[in-house]
Parts: sequence; structure tokens; C-alpha cells
Amino acid sequence: MRLKKRSVFSLLSPFMEEERKKRLEEVAEKRTKGVVLVLENLHDPHNLSAILRSAEAFGIQYIYLTGQYPEDINRAISLGSENWITILKEPRLKKVVKHLRNEGYIIAATLPSSSGIDPKDYKEKKPVALFLGNEHSGLTEEAVNSADIIFTIPHSGFVKSLNVSVTAAICSYSLLKKRFLKNFSLTKEEKNSLLDLWAFKSVPNSQRILKEVKKRKFKRLSQ
Repeated sequence: MRLKKRSVFSLLSPFMEEERKKRLEEVAEKRTKGVVLVLENLHDPHNLSAILRSAEAFGIQYIYLTGQYPEDINRAISLGSENWITILKEPRLKKVVKHLRNEGYIIAATLPSSSGIDPKDYKEKKPVALFLGNEHSGLTEEAVNSADIIFTIPHSGFVKSLNVSVTAAICSYSLLKKRFLKNFSLTKEEKNSLLDLWAFKSVPNSQRILKEVKKRKFKRLSQ
């Protein structure tokens, strides 16, 4: 007797309320990879936590950490957003840039530069990898030289720079107001993988439940 393989999401569905299942599916459907964030040499875990929170709220799924980065997250600030997004860690900037170019991304550096454009004026029909740098020194020269485009948030006051988490939020929101970026949705496989992971994190004792299901399936196959 051969049993059809079922996803983690379907196996754990009986242990979730219908409203919860529906919410997970709705959020997965709206996730985008039209914008990904690349955080280079970020220092402050508070800033990282704030960026994760904004990214998750806007539907961004992938965040890359490169160079040096905090190992800790302030959960009072992130509000659990790290549980719902995919954080990819790769210390080598060159490798991140190469990967994103191969995936068809425009490499965008955020700088207080007179040559930069307002992110709301972006018109390329390509997804954006938004690079944000260290709180004090900004992006490295290597990151800036790798960029295809520079984004600059217009300023009207005396202060010419913003906190990195604020910059990430403004740029992300401005870019994702463009439907052609929002419409770079996840593949079916990516959505299903997320649903499996989210269900696992949502159901208490999910690991024990899955072990029990596996045990029962083995017994049925043995009969």
C-alpha cells in the first residue's frame, strides 16, 4: 500500500483554526520578490529588527545579510517578523551580487548623492536588490561600484541622512507602490515551502505531531 505524500501544511492543517490557515495562505500569496534587501555590515541589532519588521509588513520575503551583521534580534522591536521572512547570510558581497544578477535583479545602492534618483521614480521593469550600508560609514566602495543605480531620498532640511531602518522603509514602500514590482510573486514551490514552515511554527508541538503521523504512516505501509 502506497500513501500519497502530503505537505507539512496539510498534515498540520487539522490542528489550526480555519481563520489561521486562510491567513497564512493569503499572506503567502501576497509575498513578493520584486524587492529584496541586502544589508551590508549592519551593526545595531535594533536597526536590523526594525528593518525586518518593515520588510515583513510590506510583503518582502528575502533579506540578505552580508559582510558583518548582528547575530541577535530585538524581539520587542521585530515583533516576531523574523519568523515569517527568509534571512540569507553570506559574508562575501561579491557572491551575493553575482547571485542576484543571475536572478535578474537591478543592484541599487542607497546613498545621499546628487546623482541618485528618488526611488518613486524608478521605471525599470526589473526586480530591485536594495543595498543598505553600515549606520556610520554607509555602503562600502565595493558595494557602490557594484550598483547599477543609486537611490537617494530627497531632503528639505539641514540633516542630509536618515537612519538606515527609516531609509529601508521609505525605499521599500516607494518601490512596492509600483505594481510591476509587487507582481514579482513567489513561485508555487516557494509559496508551498513557506506554508510548510509557517504551519510548523504556528502549531504547538508540531514536531511531535509530525513524528506521530510518520509513525502511523509506516504502520499502515507495513500492513
